[in-house]
Amino acid sequence: MHQTVGNILRTLLHGGPVNASTANDVVDDALATASHALQATVSRSLGNYSPGELAFQRNMFLNLPLIADLQVLHDKRSEIVQRNLDLANQRRIRYDYQPGESVVIKQAESKLGARMEGPYCIVQIHTNGTVTIERCPGVTERINIRPMRRPDGRIITL
Repeated sequence: MHQTVGNILRTLLHGGPVNASTANDVVDDALATASHALQATVSRSLGNYSPGELAFQRNMFLNLPLIADLQVLHDKRSEIVQRNLDLANQRRIRYDYQPGESVVIKQAESKLGARMEGPYCIVQIHTNGTVTIERCPGVTERINIRPMRRPDGRIITL
């Protein structure tokens, strides 16, 4: 929505100078145009209907009635979501960490900083997707497995 409003404002402001007395009119026109654009734009996730068409059961540009089966749209969208989840799950590598194994921890993205920290030894495995690692002798920390990598850099998920 922000991008749509910004594009419309740039288009309206390109036409000529705006002073304090006409600024409110320009903003009102931009918001009204953006509202109409968002309601009239077809969406693939809505079965190539626009939100306005589904809400008002009318075509947004022509005076024609629209009959859309919302249950069919919901079922198709649910099917797409399930297919995407299945594809994502197929790419995952099943792996069970073992105590005594070495892991490295991925750091926050930084261009100049180190990308990985460690290696650390796993002390204990927990069932909720966390492990206890030994930071230094006598100091342990319980962390989630998501930022963890094997020392060779491979990403492993439970």
